[in-house]
Amino acid sequence: MSSRQLRTLPVEYLWDGLVLKDDIFNYTGAVLLLPKGETVTRAKLEKLMGFYRDNKNIMVYEDTYLEIMSDEHVPLEVRQKVTEGRAGYTKLHQDIGSLFHRPDYEYWLNNEKMAPLTQAVAGKLQDCDPVTILSCINFPRPMDEELQRHSLNVAFLNGMQAEWLGMPQEEVETLVLAGLLHDIGKTMVPEEILNAPRRLTEEEMKIVQKHPVYSDELLQGKFGDDVRLAARHHHEKLTGKGYPDGIMGDDIGLYARITAISDIYDAMVSTRSYKKAKLPLAVFDMFYEEEFEGLDRNLVMAFLKNMRVKYTDKQVVMSNGRRGKILFIPLNDADHPIIGQDEDIRQTDDEWYCREIVSVW
Repeated sequence: MSSRQLRTLPVEYLWDGLVLKDDIFNYTGAVLLLPKGETVTRAKLEKLMGFYRDNKNIMVYEDTYLEIMSDEHVPLEVRQKVTEGRAGYTKLHQDIGSLFHRPDYEYWLNNEKMAPLTQAVAGKLQDCDPVTILSCINFPRPMDEELQRHSLNVAFLNGMQAEWLGMPQEEVETLVLAGLLHDIGKTMVPEEILNAPRRLTEEEMKIVQKHPVYSDELLQGKFGDDVRLAARHHHEKLTGKGYPDGIMGDDIGLYARITAISDIYDAMVSTRSYKKAKLPLAVFDMFYEEEFEGLDRNLVMAFLKNMRVKYTDKQVVMSNGRRGKILFIPLNDADHPIIGQDEDIRQTDDEWYCREIVSVW
């Protein structure tokens, strides 16, 4: 038997029709159960399930484990747990939890406490494929974790944009910090409003729209003005139609402009009680068509250029249930990329479309 690493895998995550790219073994790794190249059938699955009464696990090689665990046959919550765990997202999400669930502002809001978390997030940008991080961002999130996940996601997206713009590491980390703290003021908004499982009333929306001011107040004197103003101004528009101050043009700083793009992207790919999550490709189209008013067009185009590069050559699950590869993403029609599926290469349409982008490890 090969000395390559074996991983434990529940038999239930195999499926009828799976073609094995490597051998699989019993739960001890000592007995070959199915050889490389064999197709898993329902009858074989039943036999495997009955092989041992109490232990329904098998052993597979690492590559096989990752391929199976990223497939849509595996429950979404399982794929999410594995992807976030391997990417280090889970630990970061837990680390930031105390800041948002039980905020002790005097304890958290200082450089000494925030620097390690900021550096850990920035470090993941170096260690992980960007699409792995984007997969974590795209996963569903519980309502009670929305604020902390959103803040972590915006931190990642801010850091990506900073790197794509060629900023030095110090500025990358500052933008990560701005992302982590941009919505800290929402901890001062009543939870019954913040986590309402419906669209907010006009009066409730006015309360929520005070959060940038609360953020500014909480961050005053604790971090640099770039971080504080990114929090206060990330909902401002270049047209002057944003909030809370209604400023426009050059009065909106670079960090706030970058954070605005990150904030909107994460909101669009997340599920709400009143809307479904959008596939990233569809969100790219929305940015290109300027459906979000008052953003910095140059920053938007840089964001789209790099996102298209990162998603090219990645695998997708198509509407027919089979996998394909993204070969090209048109700038002006990102929601209809060119896909390769076996020998078939063509542009997607309303009948044949991308259903899911496969996680990358």
